Amino acid sequence: MARLSKTPLSPRSRSWNTAMAAFPGDLDLTFAPDQIEGKIPASLYQTRLLSNGPGWTKIGKRLAHPFDGHGYVRSFSFLPDGSCQLKARFVRTPVYLNEARAGRIMHRGLGTNREGHFWDNMRSGIPRNVANTTITRWGDQLLAGWEGGAPYALDAESLETIGEKDFNGLIAGQSTLAHMKHDAAQQRLVLCSHKSRKETLFTFRELDKQEQLVSTNEVSIEGMLFTHDFALSPSYYVLGGNPLRLKPFELLKMALGADTLLNAIAPDNRQPGCLYLVPRQSGGETRKITLPHAAFVIHFGNAFEEDGAVIVDACVFSSFEMGHEFGYTGPHTPFDPALPDEREPQRLIRIKIPAGATEASYEPLAPYGIDFPRFHPQHESQETPFLFGATRKDTRHSDPFDSLVCIDLLDPERPHQLWTAPEDVFVGEPIFAPDPTAPNKGHILAILSDGLKERSTLVIFDATRLQDGPLASIPMPLLPIAFHGDWDAQAL
Repeated sequence: MARLSKTPLSPRSRSWNTAMAAFPGDLDLTFAPDQIEGKIPASLYQTRLLSNGPGWTKIGKRLAHPFDGHGYVRSFSFLPDGSCQLKARFVRTPVYLNEARAGRIMHRGLGTNREGHFWDNMRSGIPRNVANTTITRWGDQLLAGWEGGAPYALDAESLETIGEKDFNGLIAGQSTLAHMKHDAAQQRLVLCSHKSRKETLFTFRELDKQEQLVSTNEVSIEGMLFTHDFALSPSYYVLGGNPLRLKPFELLKMALGADTLLNAIAPDNRQPGCLYLVPRQSGGETRKITLPHAAFVIHFGNAFEEDGAVIVDACVFSSFEMGHEFGYTGPHTPFDPALPDEREPQRLIRIKIPAGATEASYEPLAPYGIDFPRFHPQHESQETPFLFGATRKDTRHSDPFDSLVCIDLLDPERPHQLWTAPEDVFVGEPIFAPDPTAPNKGHILAILSDGLKERSTLVIFDATRLQDGPLASIPMPLLPIAFHGDWDAQAL
């Protein structure tokens, strides 16, 4: 990428900046078996890994905050001849099409202002829905999610953009969480829309495979809350408390077009940590659960119930600062991968809420700073034996990640499995691919980013032997850093 500063960057920073600003464009590539180190397991044939993230952050002369980079969906298909096919497409939202024509930032985002004078940002325009956060297979479509609006639907095979998906008007005009849950036992898609002012209004909807509304529940929680993810148990939707406060001076600057939303809000660390249990059936009472420590939860693992108790696994920060995610330092300066090291890392915590209780217990599950927790996709809202996450070998820090970790949830005394990438190589979210012939077994897939060598590598592990290293490594051109992915077991 073009150097945004005259100050020499360390190898780690150069690798991170090159990966964050990678811009390969639409791709159709095939990697033959002789290009692959090792062998793709046969149980993965005719399935694929899906991935989504900001595929265009260096737009014109400015760096967009990664939250505002354009959605770039990648499909890695595994064929019976042992090859891998990569197809990658931008989500062609109106914002993408406008900026592709102009070659510069035209729309204001969460952490990015448009080019030009500050007063240009005061003008209203279409929301910067870049559909860059999650990717979910539902029926014959893929849903590319974003926080501030409806997801975008893509053709499941070609990845071509179909358009905004509002489920026949159910979520039209509503901010809907990028994270959607798939209740495999009941074959339901669970959506959460929200509106935050002095109180935060949440609307949960569950749809069947025909996209018919099965249930809905609307609750109002006092205060302005940050919500990115939620967990699902058989009886409850689980939300992080995550109270926010407004920063008056920055809020005024934002209103005048001279600052961004991410800089105008901050977690309110003066309040104790809490969770909310929202009944999946309307009419029940929402339970506020006080936690032993300050807590800011961005990502949840699983949730399940046992003898009336609700058990939740979550990645918990004691405090969090907004605006510098992924080392973002502004539109004209390089990403700084050391910025996250200045805060305490998030810890994977098991939270136990006894039946009828208003307080919970706290049990750290690992010494590492862990994020992107994933587990067997068929175990949503059920007890699951293993949880996988991205982490750092250095337990004092977390992102950007250099390792993968496996935690045995049924045997806490068992040593954690850890695999670490080579130096200055970054590790993405681990995705669990179930083995259809063996319950609870499967493979872990993750994308490695090496900006110094300008390549990405898709690695495949035996989920039960993570520390043994990859069964297969598939080198490919450098792809942009992704946010979230999904496993698509439907034959192509």
